[in-house]
Amino acid sequence: MKTYVVIFALLLFGYAMQAQQYIIRYDLAGENISYLKVKKPGDTSTAPVIHLSKTNRVNLQLVNAANSYRRELSYIEKTETAEPIIIPGFGNIPTSNLSGGGFPAIDFKSLGIGDIFKKTSDNKDAGFGTETKQQKLLKELFTSNYNTFNSSFSKWERALQLTQHCRVLWKELAGLRYSLQLPAEEVKKTARVKTQSVFPAAGDNPNLILVSNAAESPAAVAAELNKNFSALQKTYSYFNEYEVQSTVADGLLLEATKRTELVNSTPASKADSKNDDVVNRIADLYGQILNDSYSQLTPLNITSKTMMAEIRFTPLIDSVTASALNIKRTDTITRLIPIYKKEPLRFRNTFGFSFVSFAENRWHYYLNPDSIIARETADQFQPVVVTYLHFYSPSDKGFRWGGTFGAGLPVGGDNAKLNIMLGLSTFFGKNDPVSLTAGIAGAQVKKLSGWKLGDKVNFSELSAANYTSVYRIGYFLALTFNPGSLNMKD
Repeated sequence: MKTYVVIFALLLFGYAMQAQQYIIRYDLAGENISYLKVKKPGDTSTAPVIHLSKTNRVNLQLVNAANSYRRELSYIEKTETAEPIIIPGFGNIPTSNLSGGGFPAIDFKSLGIGDIFKKTSDNKDAGFGTETKQQKLLKELFTSNYNTFNSSFSKWERALQLTQHCRVLWKELAGLRYSLQLPAEEVKKTARVKTQSVFPAAGDNPNLILVSNAAESPAAVAAELNKNFSALQKTYSYFNEYEVQSTVADGLLLEATKRTELVNSTPASKADSKNDDVVNRIADLYGQILNDSYSQLTPLNITSKTMMAEIRFTPLIDSVTASALNIKRTDTITRLIPIYKKEPLRFRNTFGFSFVSFAENRWHYYLNPDSIIARETADQFQPVVVTYLHFYSPSDKGFRWGGTFGAGLPVGGDNAKLNIMLGLSTFFGKNDPVSLTAGIAGAQVKKLSGWKLGDKVNFSELSAANYTSVYRIGYFLALTFNPGSLNMKD
């Protein structure tokens, strides 16, 4: 006996250990909901509903959901009023572009010494043919310094363009980071394309963005340009001492002076420019997008009353980014996820009409003029007022059915005997207010006794004495209602 008890306990323990686990997968980008049943780790299959009788482990898997939002979970539950359970027969029981930005888009090319110090017809401009070795070296140095300055100015223009592109890129990455309409793979792919168009060497490493910006920022290039302009000015200052003259050189120096003033007056060239802050934001956003899993798993506390899970998404965003994207930091996005479940076994009463058929009631016996027992068709069905007790598992989705036990009394006729019924029921409507039931019925009916069809008798009519009350089984079809469910507003 002890062996059987141990085996039974082990079987119960094994069943408990194999309690079913479910996953509700919600895709925020496509707003698709699917129910999955976990067979074993890594192996799932689809399920129409959650069987609450088999599990208390249900997880909500959010797909394409970035960590840029804080999530709050709550539940919407239906209100149920306790129904008195009546057992039939027993009663109640308890139960961007530089020129577009206002800056000149000038294409400066490198100049040769002959371009700056041109020989004129009177040889007064450059003194070619009579120039000394020092004059020649000074002209070469001025040309070299000018080209170096010109190169740094072009570099500054590119850096300024990069700054404008960075601001655009920052807003684009921020928009991707706080989007709930795009799949994760599309977000990451778009972020890579846009970032690498501005920082080609970045790859998937956000730190390379910071390295690239350190050498190419407008402030760093402006410092280099000012150093080159000082060298150009110093070279030009020796022209009078060594009697070097060139109207072209005079014009180039004047133009270089204007460019230097432009560079120094541009906010992006300041040492305290906020451009580095933008690049830091780009690197941070880029890293978050690439490293985010975009999938979170949250346990759900589901009961038989749970109708929906409500998720509120609040952006985790700083004031600068929020202003750029026109997002309020207190804005909340709400999503409702319906919970379809099959509840544990429950009991419910219904009341209505049943149509019962017994073989004995389908014939009416009589004596013909020759005193021979004959018969004719009688009632195929008899209406019965019934009350049922149903035991079934309510389901929010799909076919709902269960067992039924009931009792009823026939309407009219002489055979007003109690009918006991047993069958199967299916339910319709929200909260199962209507039930359709079919099954077998047992009741006491009258049967012709001592005689049979075709017998010749010596009396003029059949009386009650020729019949015997017997218990027989027939079949029934019933339509019943639950008044409590019909009155519920939900």
